[in-house]
Amino acid sequence: MKFSFLTYQFCRFGLEHSFKMAQEYGFEGVEVWGGRPHAYAHDMGKEEIQAILGWKKQYGVEISMFTPEILAYPYSLTSSMEKERRETIEYLLKSVETAARLGTDKMQITAKHPGYGVKRETVWGYLEEGTSILCRRAGELGVDIILESLSPSEGNTITCVDDILQLQERVKSPALCAMIDMVPPFIANEPYSDYLERLGASMKYVHICNGDGATEFHMQLDDRDGVIPVTDFFRILKRYGYDGWCSLELLNPYFRDPELYLSQAVRTIRRIREELDL
Repeated sequence: MKFSFLTYQFCRFGLEHSFKMAQEYGFEGVEVWGGRPHAYAHDMGKEEIQAILGWKKQYGVEISMFTPEILAYPYSLTSSMEKERRETIEYLLKSVETAARLGTDKMQITAKHPGYGVKRETVWGYLEEGTSILCRRAGELGVDIILESLSPSEGNTITCVDDILQLQERVKSPALCAMIDMVPPFIANEPYSDYLERLGASMKYVHICNGDGATEFHMQLDDRDGVIPVTDFFRILKRYGYDGWCSLELLNPYFRDPELYLSQAVRTIRRIREELDL
């Protein structure tokens, strides 16, 4: 396994700072957040791309995945507004091209809550259409689209492994892959092994954190801080032969001093790697 962290944790710093932190704390990669001030796709001209490629080389750090911001205003693949969906698709096409230019073969997407009063099948039609367009372009560029399930408070369309499998069946593209975020399956009372067993080779990425067992809060990683037995989660990954990226995803309130909590997470990761021989 290789370890990285989502640079959104350092959203109050410029992107180069995340590469420095990755080198300082021994991470093999960073998961680049596709929002300002880091790597918003519409800002990524030739000069900006070259700067990021230079940081990869300078700090010896890979880009594990490119993660455009689509859980927040103004983008949504499931919006009832045709204009918003169209602009989201344009933005994601630009994002997948940015991912390819940055030399990563993965880009994450999510299905934001569509709002109330919308029929489920209508929402699924929107999501299938937009994802299909995106996957065609991603396939041409050699980039996998990594679909993440969400907790019910974040979205009500892709919340479990069955939802992921259903969208894969509807889109029918080898470019549409999946991941585990440690929080949503736990809230949904799904075993992590379901993702690894049923998604098979299309399960290509992991977001690591701990949780409170009730909300989408992405809590500090240590076993003592949350309700998820983190060490045993990694034991399950090892049993299934998962050997891909594990990316630390810490959000608010950790923005206040992201290096402090990154350092704390590193101690847990090192202990787990030694204990399980990862």
